[in-house]
Amino acid sequence: MDRNAHKNLIALYLEKGGDEKKIVQIKSFSVKNYVRIKFLLKQLNIPVPEETETVTERPTDVSAPPERKGIFKDYISEYPKELHDAFKKRYDYWLEACALKVELNAVHPTDEETAFEIQMKISDCFDKIDKYQGALDHYREHKRIKKTETLADFSQLTPMELIKKRNSTRSNISKRRATIKKMEDALPKNNEPNYRMKLHQINRKKEQLQEVENELDILEEMVGN
Repeated sequence: MDRNAHKNLIALYLEKGGDEKKIVQIKSFSVKNYVRIKFLLKQLNIPVPEETETVTERPTDVSAPPERKGIFKDYISEYPKELHDAFKKRYDYWLEACALKVELNAVHPTDEETAFEIQMKISDCFDKIDKYQGALDHYREHKRIKKTETLADFSQLTPMELIKKRNSTRSNISKRRATIKKMEDALPKNNEPNYRMKLHQINRKKEQLQEVENELDILEEMVGN
């Protein structure tokens, strides 16, 4: 599972007559979108190619770690302790999504309400996986910590105040995302003198955005979305 495999599945879906409108929201690679495109292929009874890994010969090295099996290929030792919880939760939510998929398969075809509820739970699992994967990817690429939890306490707010806080936080996130997009569009080439400074500013904005998104997660849980 990688960007190339995701791109190839989208190309296969469109080649076989799939609806191009359904692809718009899942073009970017993520675990969630990868699962979605596979689901669309199965809806059209299009066989999904098995994933293969390129194996290259290398000298035997007793210090080299064993080949990692499963969907995730990284090791917890590759990350600082601040991200160990994110590493574990990413896998926990993957297991939960797998268990829900088994549960979904057992639902009677006419029980659409139950099927929808399970599908929403699966979607929520993949949202969480994307969140933790994003923090891990951020560290691998920039060697910076993106927090995945918040210490914010909203327990003293009234139900109405919670709704107002949630709505204002959503608006805040939209504005922050727009600002980051503008900064990324204006990022100079990596051989220019101020590239590192501008990249640092963008990464800091992304980390601050994640902190606000963490607060939104708590607020949505308290409000009930």
